[in-house]
Amino acid sequence: QLASAYQELGKELASEKLKVVGGYTIGRVIGEGSFGAVHIAIHRGTGTRCAIKKIPKTLSSQITREIHHHRRLHHLHIVQLYEIIATETHIWLVTELCSGGELFDYLVERGRILEGEARRLFGELTVAVGYMHDQGVVHRDLKLENILLDGDLRVKLADLGFAREWTKGKLLETHCGTTGYASPEMLSGKRYLGVETDVWSLGIILYILLCGGLPFDHDDERVMKDLILKGEYEEPEWLSHEARSLIASLLRQDPTARPSIQDIFAHPWFGL
Repeated sequence: QLASAYQELGKELASEKLKVVGGYTIGRVIGEGSFGAVHIAIHRGTGTRCAIKKIPKTLSSQITREIHHHRRLHHLHIVQLYEIIATETHIWLVTELCSGGELFDYLVERGRILEGEARRLFGELTVAVGYMHDQGVVHRDLKLENILLDGDLRVKLADLGFAREWTKGKLLETHCGTTGYASPEMLSGKRYLGVETDVWSLGIILYILLCGGLPFDHDDERVMKDLILKGEYEEPEWLSHEARSLIASLLRQDPTARPSIQDIFAHPWFGL
């Protein structure tokens, strides 16, 4: 089995000079996280394929929160952390391998995703986000690049670098994430509700999956912020009435008027 696993990975691992960290043979870069490159790797004892994130030790204080949340969150649709390895210069985070790549690239290849498949992908993502909220954690950086797919194209939510504990009604202050996915209350510099901000980002993601682009898009980030604060976006003619309705509810300017995770699944779009 070990021999066949090495043979299967041969081409992938041969693309860069191999090195060994802990019990893992490290191969080529397969992605970029918030704090460092992500490599493909294989466990030398079992032949198990995995991903390993290389993070400079100088950033160790910044990844403490990410490690903490990965250790306590265990869900089918959240990338699982297997092991932490510390070397003289780096910290290596060993996680499950998501061989389907980023949802962003999956979408780019297709242009847009039909509602049936989008319903499954969005549903799996929303289940993961709901689980985080139930555990008292908000993600705050939901975007296509942080959503991975496994070999069966199941959603795996990744990159918990901006995740934060929350309690109901507590307002957060740190403004983080990516502008195109950020809620209007976060962009306006106000203190904000973390759960409702995640729900806004879910609305952005659903729009992108179904329409193939951001609802509020512009090359100039300042203009993009203005568009988000105004809340006006186009609804392509191919969107079903139910999809339009769900997106509109997720992208309400008033955060307290946005649906809960339970409300999202009760929406008629999930009954189609």
